[in-house]
Amino acid sequence: MAGYMIVKYLNHSGFMIEYKDTVLIFDYFPGSRGNQSPDPGIRDISVMKGKKIRVFVSHRHPDHFDPVILSWKNGINDIRYYFSYDIPRKYHDDYACILKPYQVHESDDIEIRTLKSTDEGVAFLVSFSGITVYHAGDLNWWHWDEEPKAYNNDMAARFKHEILLLKDTRIDVAFLTADPRQEEAELWGLSWFIENVDVGTVFPMHFWDDYSIMERIKREAQKKPGLKKVRLISGRGETFEIPLT
Repeated sequence: MAGYMIVKYLNHSGFMIEYKDTVLIFDYFPGSRGNQSPDPGIRDISVMKGKKIRVFVSHRHPDHFDPVILSWKNGINDIRYYFSYDIPRKYHDDYACILKPYQVHESDDIEIRTLKSTDEGVAFLVSFSGITVYHAGDLNWWHWDEEPKAYNNDMAARFKHEILLLKDTRIDVAFLTADPRQEEAELWGLSWFIENVDVGTVFPMHFWDDYSIMERIKREAQKKPGLKKVRLISGRGETFEIPLT
């Protein structure tokens, strides 16, 4: 396999991937806390009419699911939606495939596996055209100092259990949570994933427009070389070319 895929950062946990004739869109979220400005990555979905559009929603939280995505089907012929099982039933229809944890969905052009989130919904492992992409949704090593030790220990165990299900899978690009609200634990999940999964390129997400975390990732990479796989993001709408080998 040769060439490259295009990855565009939309906002928060939202990313768009383009490779050959397929576009994947994950967890589209047009605004962030108090900011509902148009997303610079998808102003007009109709410009993608010649592409296969595959839209993924990892769970129901409003920073991961905006019903505006359903309007896209009015301008695109080849569009499919893949929703976590916790998305409200009023959004279920023939256009949406509803997925629970540990399901495998296959069609003629894509294979989807799901994992169980440590919060709500699912994480997605998506393979198409010879490449594999992982989007964690809110599957993360959530650690909060104000929580009891038993809670944090259980969270760590649940997270590691899910991620080790991927240990024999080669992943080209992974989108992983790096949430500054976790303070010293902000990179625990991302780092542990890189240490235990065969992944080529990693993008941080769920950092709530706090781009200062990028500098901390850069500094931490001096001690943990695996973090050099992380692509640093400078703003919404930023586009990356990811080489494939």
